[in-house]
Amino acid sequence: MIQEDAVLLCEDAALATLRELLHEAEFGSLNCIALRVYCSDGSWKDLVLGGIEKEQAKARAHLRGSIE
Repeated sequence: MIQEDAVLLCEDAALATLRELLHEAEFGSLNCIALRVYCSDGSWKDLVLGGIEKEQAKARAHLRGSIE
């Protein structure tokens, strides 16, 4: 399921976006991020980075609820 606000990027644009997110995290404008990483073997991992425990739980729930 692709949400209306989903962004599909080519590899170069995806790497640039990840670099931008890292920069924002380093300088404090990014508080919490949730990502689903798909592996070539068909498996996936959910990652929740930053924020406090309550923010992480909300981000994880949003990710799992909106994608699964």
